[in-house]
Amino acid sequence: MEDYKKTPLWNNDLPIEERLEFLVKELTLDEKITCLTTGCPDIPRLGIVSSFMGGEAAHGIEARHDQAFNAGEPEPTTSFTQPIGMSASFNRELIKECGRAVGEEARGLFARNGKGGLCRWAPTIDMERDPRWGRTEEAYGEDPYLAGEMSSAYIQGMKGQDPFYLQCGASLKHFYANNVEKDRIKTSSSVDQRNKYEYYLEPFRKAIEEGGAEAIMTSYNEINGVPAIVNHEVQDILKDTWHLPGHVVCDGGDFQQTVKDHKYFETHAETLAYGLKAGVDCFTDDGEVVFAAAREALAKELITQEDIDRSVRNSFRTRIRLGFFDARGDCPYTAMDEDYVNNREHQEICRRMAEESVVLLKNENNILPMNPQETDSLAVAGPLADVWYKDWYSGIPPYAVTPLAGIKKAFPESKILSHNGLSRIYLKCNGSYIGLDNGGRLRLTDKEQAECFIFTDWGCGSTTLLAQSNDRYVTLEEASYLIKADKEETFSWFIRESWNFKGLSGNPSEDMAGTFYLDSWNGRAVTVDREGYLAVIKTSESAVGEGDDEKLGKKSHALWEGEPAVFAMEIVENGIEKAAGQAGKAHKAIVVLGCNPVINSKEEIDRATLALPPYQQKLADAVLSANPETVIVLVSNYPYLINKLKKEAPAILLTASGSQELGTGIAEIITGKASPAGRLNMTWYLADEDLPDINDYDIIQSERTYQYFNKKVLYPFGYGLSYTQFAYGQMEWEITEDAVHFKVPVTNAGQTAGDEVVQLYVHKADSRVKQPISKLKGFVRIKEIAPGETRVAEFRVDYKELRYYDVITCSMLLEDGEYTFMAGASSMDIRQEVTIKINGEKAPARDPYVTTQAIQYDTSEGCFLHRGTKAHTMTGRTCVIPGKAGDLPDIVDNSQNNSRTGVLQYGDFVFSRQPTEVVLKVCALEEGTITLTLSDESENTEQTEIRVKPSVDLDFTEIKSKLPDNFASIGNKQKLTITIKGKIKVAEFAFL
Repeated sequence: MEDYKKTPLWNNDLPIEERLEFLVKELTLDEKITCLTTGCPDIPRLGIVSSFMGGEAAHGIEARHDQAFNAGEPEPTTSFTQPIGMSASFNRELIKECGRAVGEEARGLFARNGKGGLCRWAPTIDMERDPRWGRTEEAYGEDPYLAGEMSSAYIQGMKGQDPFYLQCGASLKHFYANNVEKDRIKTSSSVDQRNKYEYYLEPFRKAIEEGGAEAIMTSYNEINGVPAIVNHEVQDILKDTWHLPGHVVCDGGDFQQTVKDHKYFETHAETLAYGLKAGVDCFTDDGEVVFAAAREALAKELITQEDIDRSVRNSFRTRIRLGFFDARGDCPYTAMDEDYVNNREHQEICRRMAEESVVLLKNENNILPMNPQETDSLAVAGPLADVWYKDWYSGIPPYAVTPLAGIKKAFPESKILSHNGLSRIYLKCNGSYIGLDNGGRLRLTDKEQAECFIFTDWGCGSTTLLAQSNDRYVTLEEASYLIKADKEETFSWFIRESWNFKGLSGNPSEDMAGTFYLDSWNGRAVTVDREGYLAVIKTSESAVGEGDDEKLGKKSHALWEGEPAVFAMEIVENGIEKAAGQAGKAHKAIVVLGCNPVINSKEEIDRATLALPPYQQKLADAVLSANPETVIVLVSNYPYLINKLKKEAPAILLTASGSQELGTGIAEIITGKASPAGRLNMTWYLADEDLPDINDYDIIQSERTYQYFNKKVLYPFGYGLSYTQFAYGQMEWEITEDAVHFKVPVTNAGQTAGDEVVQLYVHKADSRVKQPISKLKGFVRIKEIAPGETRVAEFRVDYKELRYYDVITCSMLLEDGEYTFMAGASSMDIRQEVTIKINGEKAPARDPYVTTQAIQYDTSEGCFLHRGTKAHTMTGRTCVIPGKAGDLPDIVDNSQNNSRTGVLQYGDFVFSRQPTEVVLKVCALEEGTITLTLSDESENTEQTEIRVKPSVDLDFTEIKSKLPDNFASIGNKQKLTITIKGKIKVAEFAFL
């Protein structure tokens, strides 16, 4: 077609579905197949220009161009605070402004480069049930309401105000139950129905229905045994129920991982076929592999052309709404140019967020704020004091203000003493010193040629060495085994600049005295070769991230034989003593501690502990001893165990990393130019032991997050102090047809203007189910309340926000009864509460003669959920199996202490007649027993035991068993307990 703009595809007056119908009729089959990734090719006759959808935008546009698929010169973009920090602002309006800036910069880069980047893979709204998760920085906290509200605001800013056209589309990550990095590309998350609908899915629902998200990215993990890429809930829930308007993509490389790592299918054609049928539209992987898989799937009749058409319609629906086929020029965003990238307005929004995300954790004796005019001298110390670290999804900012730089600007007349608190050392080995040759390689030498290194201990066996002569980090070079000092920063997918000093007679985290072995980032022991160079010992087994030297045409610099070398440290300058000495001479001190966002916790790496790095604790102790007027600043993207700091430090501030205005935000809070009002969006626990297995996704029964955790905590969800005090007046309420409305007067009772974050929680007592201790259902950040001024916080709580998932009706249910609504300054600082009777429903009794799905239990113990493998994807049964999350479902583990006993409980069965038999759908991997116990309120019990033999071909079969006479109590509610002994999968049951 020569005049393609006159075709229906380009006709803005037609309904979008008519335009898409024309498109799928005009495209050839081969053209459609080439649209099954996130990109599409040039198709001139239809005016289609090659483009792609994707790119990161967690806290700004990522345009580093430092990966093979998009290599090039970096394009600076505005870098906001990490999402975990933006969420801590509890300010919907401000995060919406951040989203708007992101959308505008996406348009600006598109104007510069064309091609794509207008539907970004953000925000990440995985529920952060466990603070050890390696990607905590990327998401919005542990509460689904907060995550849903804040991500929705970010999305609304990204997408713009037009009712049809998108400024920039948002693709939510990652659908769903994706909170473990170890083995994430093959592990299964066991998620029961209540946890799924009340917790893990809720932020996705809000972000789609209320935020207007355009697209979704599936996760790497399996959900109850089904890889997310072929999970039919994508179609059933996201599209059919919540009406996601655009498309669904799989996570990067997950297409091929379904065969290689999950081992779920034997061919990529099966992955593509089942993925399309499950609702995934775009496969983020090698295009040629995807295209070949599509052709094979068609040839084997695993799919039809209609399956491909559906995918093409969904991805091009997004392209139409982005204005790619806008003949008349109606899209209001196409004229946006490069002036929107890094402009002053975005920098100002960035500064405001850097301030509002700061949380004041402690302020004893009002040590804060500090008056610069009254501060003669200030010592600033700590390994985070004068650095700015980018994270994996960060862009390159046009500038970056470190904490020290921000403090210096805020205290222009004060004498500033600064030291990073890190020691400068020589490394010794075999009676010699370690130096650098002309190429930066580490070798043995004499003391005159010894290299002086700055030693940073990040804890958990992760340290870095910075050579002072060339200001480069020591690294195990990629694709070889050279140990060199030639990296400008510790940043790459694999952190090859991380080294583990393993103590033989000392502890580098404590005193750096003694002798040590040295291991590389991937566990290779360091030795000395015949020429005196440091090398790693390569065993016959491969290690993570190693290249194949021979294939790369390189000579291996690893030694196949050798003993680990023994190292010692010689202190040139003791960093802790230096920092403490400066603090002792200064009027006041600030110690900046925290994390490097790519060491110890990142994508593919979960934290082993919540502990603060021991070296940082020792530094803080020394500075506090030297100067009691010391403020601790934590630049951290996750909670730490700071029990000792909480007790001994007079003031503690917390902020997340990532913002180019990081130092400005810290300084303006310290000086009181801005008043702190950030709030914790995660519980800070007292001990590692307070957390269950990281693979346990059941927050209800394992009692995790503030909703169910009933022990003492370090800091509760919603916590944060101010420089003033607020008094709460009597809470007023009103019930309407579909919501409850509240008004809470808040008065500034202090002497300083400030913001207050008023939080509304709810608790349902006398419920059929275990309800949360409290659950956030509203929040508002009231800005700049003057001393003595009273403002009113207003809330609307829709009844649908009060529902729980009922396992009897298999639906969300608003339970009849009394609800206590609590307004306060945190989840554990409640100032006002009212109890309101709400007319809802009561869960019906269970019908024992109707089939009950085993997964619809009330409680479980010692079990996990699974849906089977391979052909069971679409037709299999989700079942309950004795064991724990992470166990293999189809293998009997006969290792020691594996009892394989699971217990399920189902409440409220009412028998209208005496049952004679019970029928169960089971798949037994080994011989075992299923015991059924009925008990009533008087604790009268009846029991029967069923022996189960191994199933043929590991398929589900029906087993029937006669019941004892008078097994059930007629007409009364009874609890059924099913005890499974042995590796037996139970899918469903019914009484006859």
